[in-house]
Amino acid sequence: MLARILVVSLGVVGLSACMTDHIGGYEPYNSNAYQGSMLYPDGYDSTGSTVDQVSNKQTVVVPESYHVSSMHGPVSPKDLDRSWIDSQSPQSYTIELAEGDKPSQVAGAMSKAPKNERTAEIKYQRDGKPYYKGVYGSYSSYDEAQQALNALPNDVKQGAGIKAWESVQHSVNATR
Repeated sequence: MLARILVVSLGVVGLSACMTDHIGGYEPYNSNAYQGSMLYPDGYDSTGSTVDQVSNKQTVVVPESYHVSSMHGPVSPKDLDRSWIDSQSPQSYTIELAEGDKPSQVAGAMSKAPKNERTAEIKYQRDGKPYYKGVYGSYSSYDEAQQALNALPNDVKQGAGIKAWESVQHSVNATR
């Protein structure tokens, strides 16, 4: 009990030291102490440009990005995955890494896959219940997909199989 009191007392003393200055008195926070101009030499701004260069600003055009929708708002990963799946040729193939009723199980299987191919986790309905499917890559032929499947680590390809994009798209689109 005495040891606990001693430890707590030392902790309080240590923490209270943060509230005092070197003389021992309380020093309140001074919000006016920071002046941004002190960081940069006279005539320069935060970009390293001179004041003359800053006054000649040009309009910057930002290209449409994969993570911005046409309304210029953020796009959810689910929408990005569905868009990617919809854009695949139905005659092409993918590798289904996992399928199940728990998204965390599917995500866990997908996290083990190499990161050199595009992946997507999709939600669909089966027998009135939500199910999830994790797909890996897009291949123009069955043989190409088989080669990619064979190249996967053993723990990844254990439950994996080759699926035609047509069947994947059908299961996803049936739930829309």
